[in-house]
Formats: sequence, C-alpha cells, structure tokens
Amino acid sequence: MNSADADAAAVGGFNLRPLSASESRRLRRMISNREYARRSRLRKQRHLEDLRSRVGRLHLENRSLADWLTGISCRASVVLRENELLRLESAVLRHRFSEIGRVLVHRQLQRLSSQPSSGSAMAAGGLGSVSELLFASLIT
Repeated sequence: MNSADADAAAVGGFNLRPLSASESRRLRRMISNREYARRSRLRKQRHLEDLRSRVGRLHLENRSLADWLTGISCRASVVLRENELLRLESAVLRHRFSEIGRVLVHRQLQRLSSQPSSGSAMAAGGLGSVSELLFASLIT
C-alpha cells in the first residue's frame, strides 16, 4: 500500500475500513455498556444525594422531636407536682371537714341536751333520747 492509500484508509488515526459483523456488534455492545455504566453512576449519584438530603431532614425532625419530648417531660413533671399538691390539699380539706362535722355534731348535741325536755313532748313526738333528737335534726 502506498502513502496515499494509507492516508485514505486512516483518517485522524482511525482505520476507515468497514467493520465485520462481529466487530460491529462488539463495538455497539461496548458503547451500550459504557452508556449503561454512565447512567448507572448518575442514578447512584442521585440516590446518594437523595439519601444525604433525607439524612438532613431526619436529623432536623429528630432534633425537633427531642425538643418536643423535653418540653412534654417538663410539663408532665409540673403536672405531677401540682397533682401531688392537690392531693395533699384534698387530704387536708377532708380532715378539716371531718373536724368541722365533729364540732357541729358536738354543738348540736350540746344544744339539744341543754334544751328542757318534757316527757310528754318526747312521747308525743316519738323521740326518746338525745341521739334520736340529733338524728332528727340532721335529716331535716
């Protein structure tokens, strides 16, 4: 082959001779594989970016939930303390009411026992003792 034929056969370092069917398939397959690999790398890169973005959002959500939980825990502690104080206050008030009830019963008994009683009035009313009088006064 002379130099003119060599120049015609090779342009820019490429051999321009026709490819055989197997070479053509191999070349198409190689190009297809490279394109698939490129798309795969891009897909992997997008997926990685999505995961990083998701990690950022989850960190923010986690921080927000932790802050919310801290607030709820503080409020729960306050409510528990208030509840305990109310229970103590309730116990004190129940005790006071009980004492007041005893004092009232005692005063009622004193008042009833200091009243002159006539035997005929008791017999007519059907009340025969101070405790019965007290009971009658409490239910009216």
